Amino acid sequence: MRKIVFLVFFTVLVLGASERDLAEDKAPCDANGLQKSCDAGDFESCDNLGLAYIGIKLEECDLDKNYEKAFALFKKACDGEYVRACVNLGVAYRKGEGVKKDEPKAAKLYKKACDSGYLLGCANLGSLYEQGLGVKKDAQKAGEIWRKACEAKDGMSCFNLGVLYYNAMLGEKDVARAKNYLQKACAYGWNEGCEAAEAIEKAAKR
Repeated sequence: MRKIVFLVFFTVLVLGASERDLAEDKAPCDANGLQKSCDAGDFESCDNLGLAYIGIKLEECDLDKNYEKAFALFKKACDGEYVRACVNLGVAYRKGEGVKKDEPKAAKLYKKACDSGYLLGCANLGSLYEQGLGVKKDAQKAGEIWRKACEAKDGMSCFNLGVLYYNAMLGEKDVARAKNYLQKACAYGWNEGCEAAEAIEKAAKR
C-alpha cells in the first residue's frame, strides 16, 4: 500500500502545478506595458502577459481569465524562440486551455524546450512518457530524460527518477538509487525530495 501511495503522490506532483514555472514574481502589474513590449517584439513580455491572463505570476493584474488570449501570447513568444513560452504553450495543448487538446503537440513543444536547455521542458516531457500521454508509454525513456535533467541539477527530475527506482519501474526496486536521487532533488531545492528521502531513511530503521 505504501508503494501505491508514493506513486500517486508522484503522479499528482508531475501533472499538477509543477508543469509551469511558478517562481514568485513580485513585479508590479502593468498589463498595458507588457502588451506594448510584446507588440515591440519582447517575447518575455508576451509570455508574462499570457501567464497573467491565466492568473499566474502577476496576480494583481486586473484581468479576467482568458485562455484564448494566453494561448495566442504563448504561441507568439514560442515562435520567437522564448523557450519558457514553449512549455506554457505545451501545457495549454496538454490541458486544452484556449485550444483543442493535443498531447502529441505538447510533447513536441516540451521537447523543443528541453533540447534548448530549459529543464522544466525535460521534466514535463518525461512525465508524458511515464504516463503515455501523446507519446508511447515508456518508463525507460522517461528515466533517460529525467536522468539528463537531473545531471543538470533539475530537482523535480531527480525526484521523479528517484520515484521510478523506488517503485521498480526501471527494473528491480532499487532503494539505494532512489534515495540517492531523492537526496539530490532535496539538494537542488525540490523539498518533496527531502521528505521522501527522510521517509525512506526512517522506514529502513524499522
